[in-house]
Amino acid sequence: MSIARKLIPSDSGESFPMKIKVSVTSGAVFTLPLVDYGALTPNIVINWGDGTSSGSITSSTDAARIHTYASAGEYIITISGFMPGFKVNNNSAIRTLITEIVQWGIVGLRTFDFYGCNNLSILPGSAALSAVGGYTGLNEVISFASSFRATGISSIPADIFDYSTYATTFSDTFSSCLQITTVPSGLFDNVVNATSFASTFFSCTNLASVPSDLFDQNVNATNFSGTFRNCRNLTNVLQFTYNTNVTIFNNIYNMTTTANSLTGTAPTLWLRTPTPSGTAAFRNCTGLSNFASIPANFK
Repeated sequence: MSIARKLIPSDSGESFPMKIKVSVTSGAVFTLPLVDYGALTPNIVINWGDGTSSGSITSSTDAARIHTYASAGEYIITISGFMPGFKVNNNSAIRTLITEIVQWGIVGLRTFDFYGCNNLSILPGSAALSAVGGYTGLNEVISFASSFRATGISSIPADIFDYSTYATTFSDTFSSCLQITTVPSGLFDNVVNATSFASTFFSCTNLASVPSDLFDQNVNATNFSGTFRNCRNLTNVLQFTYNTNVTIFNNIYNMTTTANSLTGTAPTLWLRTPTPSGTAAFRNCTGLSNFASIPANFK
């Protein structure tokens, strides 16, 4: 099934609502961050969790996406229907209000982000969601750009992308997630159409290790710019043996200081034909065994 075939309202045989939890003060205003995806527009109904609903919403700018909570408390917002795009995008008015993704549901998501939701600390595991679609609701996502950027999550479910075979973009997906220390094995094995991992883990300053085969299945990837930039506690360097189509490795391991933990041998990316761009790829990575032989433009 082609991507073009998928760019229609969800053709999954099932439908479950997406649910998120918010914690608000009295009089707080919450705006559901709807966005279109290409020509796809929302067609949803929102239950705000306080006994009120929105009625039908068919535009990402519909005023009915905005709700005022009369009383302080925690509320579960239920989104039913078709919602191609949901992007918090570090919006200061709502980013601190979202505390939990209760369930992904199946609503036809093509792109989403919880960027800046620092009170979001846990991603639900697939087992707990088995009765409501699990992670199958992420099977039509094309872009995971900034999906969990600068959130408070401390761990990544190993199978969260298992159904996302159409996804192409993972730029900034986990960047600035300061609580993450490890990355699960096989995380990206099924996203075989992914082309960009730019800044995926940028400034995950407590990330200590990643699987040596993390990107082995991503043979269509072309961009690893800044993927592990400023991950100062990272101890191992990847070799990117199977990522032969990459044209951009700029800043991939660029560290702001020589006080970083990176060891091992840098992959000799500069010997590839054609030579990929590698500006500052290993800057300040003086703990690498072959640092002295890295060409000047790669460090």
